Amino acid sequence: MIGFLFIFCIGYAVMSFYLNKAVVDTNNSMIKRSLLSFQKELFLHVEQYFELEDISMDDTSFENHANDFAEKLSSKIEARVIAYSRKGDFLADTANANGIILNYEDLDNENKDIGYEDLRMATEDISSFVVVPVKDKYLVVYTSPILGIGERIGIVRCILDYSEVFSSSKDLLNMINTLVLIIFGTILLFMILLSKKISSPIEKLTKATKKIGEGEFDVKIDVDSNDEVGELAKSFVKMNKQIKQQIDIIAFDRDNLRKIEGFRKAFFDNITHEMKTPLTIISGYCQILIDQNFEDPQFLQKSVRKIKRESENMHKMVLQLLEASKEKSSTTIRDTEKINLSQVVDSACKDMKIKADKYQIFIKREIEENIVTIGNSAELRRVVINLLDNSIKYGDVHSNITVKLFTEGEDCHITIEDKGKGIPTDKLHKIFKRFYRINQSDFVETEGYGLGLDIVKEIIDKHHGEIKISSTEQMGTTVWIKIPQNVYKTETSV
Repeated sequence: MIGFLFIFCIGYAVMSFYLNKAVVDTNNSMIKRSLLSFQKELFLHVEQYFELEDISMDDTSFENHANDFAEKLSSKIEARVIAYSRKGDFLADTANANGIILNYEDLDNENKDIGYEDLRMATEDISSFVVVPVKDKYLVVYTSPILGIGERIGIVRCILDYSEVFSSSKDLLNMINTLVLIIFGTILLFMILLSKKISSPIEKLTKATKKIGEGEFDVKIDVDSNDEVGELAKSFVKMNKQIKQQIDIIAFDRDNLRKIEGFRKAFFDNITHEMKTPLTIISGYCQILIDQNFEDPQFLQKSVRKIKRESENMHKMVLQLLEASKEKSSTTIRDTEKINLSQVVDSACKDMKIKADKYQIFIKREIEENIVTIGNSAELRRVVINLLDNSIKYGDVHSNITVKLFTEGEDCHITIEDKGKGIPTDKLHKIFKRFYRINQSDFVETEGYGLGLDIVKEIIDKHHGEIKISSTEQMGTTVWIKIPQNVYKTETSV
């Protein structure tokens, strides 16, 4: 649009210049033709004046009768007349303006004249004219020498009014300019509408492209056009849909890969964490057998059985983890049976005694005997071992861990209380999250993967139980477990 306006302004200026020049040339040609006829008429009136007045046509007679000559000639040609001597000296002026051309016609131009070039040319026997615009008039000053018998006897200036000619030319020029402005205005309006029709879809496509570049693919493009731009918009929409579909597929595959990677990592973390406890027990018994020269075959046999049992537990656990990796996590207890919970808890405490002794931590057992319930003995044993393992890791050296098992109503309760640094209050709500660990360098052990409590809570949830943890910094931590299962009393001794 700026380019079009620039071209329009230049074209209009050039056209106006040449139109004005053409009008001026045309007016000059008309004036010349008109003045040729006027010159003949002027000479005829001059000859008639001298004949009627019976005056000889010489310069002396012309100068003596200049006022009378000017007045009568003015009445004949109906124009202002100024008479000059043959040498160009002022003689008479019918307007009583002393020969100043503009003084009579326009008082605002007082003491201004058109110059005397025409008089100089008349002294050389050359006729000339000058167009003088005065306010709303166009005056033609025609200057011609008066020739007597073979010589110039004087000079006459005739002020002729050609306003009508110039007014007609001016009106024609104004009409042409108005017509040109209307035409160019119409073209400009058409160009604006056309450019808007073309540029509006392109602007929409540009904005849509920017949004797609920013990752926003739900872009609607409303382009109602059947031309090339409309085809471009349709192709763009089709391309956008295909890109969105491909990105959705990629995102879906990416999410699946992340899930698979998450499952894989969780699987290996669980294997690492769960194999640690039985390996610790096995390693402990092996170390005792290596360090001590036992002559007690009963203890040796007991240690071997313990190692064998933990190996079997570890083997069973690996099989369970492999099985869990193939199936979705279940919300119910698998392989339930009637178990003696007292034996399970007591056995777990004895197994963890070796690790506790390493840090001179004493496990105090307050276990109610012969508590029988329905559940998975391996999973409940894992709960106690994991909790004891945490108490040992985060407890103080030379401290006690108290393990209690009792019944209340139809619920059995397990509490494990240690004396240690405790858990910071602002971190207490995060401890059941998978892979979350409390990193404190002054704990007796800091290694681990943050899976223990997550596994514990999952097992308790499967048994429809509850688990709560309270802790006071620099005092210790207490874990409460409630399992709402049937409780039976038996005669079996622990």
